[in-house]
Amino acid sequence: MKRLTTLLFLFIGILGFAAEPPQEIRVQLDTASPLSPIYLSQISADASFPAQYLKELEKVLAFDFDHNGKTKVASKTKEKELLLLSANNLKALEVPFAVSFSLKEKNLSCKVYNLLEGCAKPFSEVALTGALGQDRQKLHKLSDAIHKALFQEDGVAYSRILYSYQNKTANSEESWNSEIIECDWDGENPKTITREKSYCVTPVLIPKGEGLTKDLFLYVSYKTGQPKIFIASLSEGQGKKVVDIRGNQILPAISKKRDKLAFVCDASGRTDLFIQSIQPEIGRTGTPKQLFSYPRSTQASPTFSPDGSKVAFVSDKDGAARIYWISSEVSNKRPTAHLITKKSRESSCPSWSPDGTKLAYSAKTEGIRQIWIYDFVAEEERQLTSGPGNKENPCWAGNSLHLVFNSSDNNSSDLYVVNLNQPDAVKITKGQGKKHYPTWGPR
Repeated sequence: MKRLTTLLFLFIGILGFAAEPPQEIRVQLDTASPLSPIYLSQISADASFPAQYLKELEKVLAFDFDHNGKTKVASKTKEKELLLLSANNLKALEVPFAVSFSLKEKNLSCKVYNLLEGCAKPFSEVALTGALGQDRQKLHKLSDAIHKALFQEDGVAYSRILYSYQNKTANSEESWNSEIIECDWDGENPKTITREKSYCVTPVLIPKGEGLTKDLFLYVSYKTGQPKIFIASLSEGQGKKVVDIRGNQILPAISKKRDKLAFVCDASGRTDLFIQSIQPEIGRTGTPKQLFSYPRSTQASPTFSPDGSKVAFVSDKDGAARIYWISSEVSNKRPTAHLITKKSRESSCPSWSPDGTKLAYSAKTEGIRQIWIYDFVAEEERQLTSGPGNKENPCWAGNSLHLVFNSSDNNSSDLYVVNLNQPDAVKITKGQGKKHYPTWGPR
């Protein structure tokens, strides 16, 4: 247990926390693309909803188009509102894209103008309910539909983020509970998934696919004393133990095909990397097998390549915490560990991008943990974030453009979203308690 505790402090960022960290400053990458201005009209008021409610809906749309990595919302003016209303001389808007919204009898409709190509596309009406939580998600879905029409790429607005929310228990100043929370990509609509009144951490959304009828996720819980890996559905939140092996099991990762589960376990007396065949619909298949072990060293934080053939992980086998990759196939011989991170000697929590071209991770940089990215194509490491606050646990969105991570100081930890085309990160959580270990997935 002492070795496992050391691992937790070294590799998954259980650090001190303090006052709320300032806004993060992102390092602009050389590959960043310029953002295209887009004009979003006001949602004209009628008797259906109060004007303030419509303002809230406009904020939802503005967030989606301000942080999608493709566009930046242009300032509203009366002149431009009149131009969109009349649909004449739209080039005078001086933007490549514009969206005109109209509301009638609780139905929101819109028309999207691509002024670069001189075409317009109407979208189906969205039936609003007046319940902000429900309507927010409907607008996120609409934002992604518009994104797809303009850029022929899937957006991330209609997605979900899971994270661990840690807070002090009501009866103790020292005891902490941690439950798994689900929220929208902008941090809104938080919903408690687990209700174990225990310590639940490191959720992992299981990729969707044929034969999977429920939205499932993996997580680690201490409810039986030792940390064990559980699987649960988002709708029920009742976990079932996945791994049948002695010792502590932490830091689960699952392959995109949902056929392999990697995790860290100290069953052999060392903290080693294990792998197990799995079918989420029915549970584990076969027994766990040791994938990588090294004398007097700790392994941690596995993440699969998109095709499942490789696993990147953290090891201090050469003296400092660095990130390596190995084959995910079990062999009688110790697999060759290929070093990825060379610039920093304290790297942790890697996350392989869905397109396979990048690896995000946290590395100690001038005394503070920052998010870095390794580019497999260019074979180079580049710093993504800067500024105060230890930034850890990055996780990619499905588009391999956006990342969510937590930034923490002595008493607080919050989630931030960043994309590779914009020079700032946006804080998406608020309030007391520690929000950390985020994972990103579709709805």
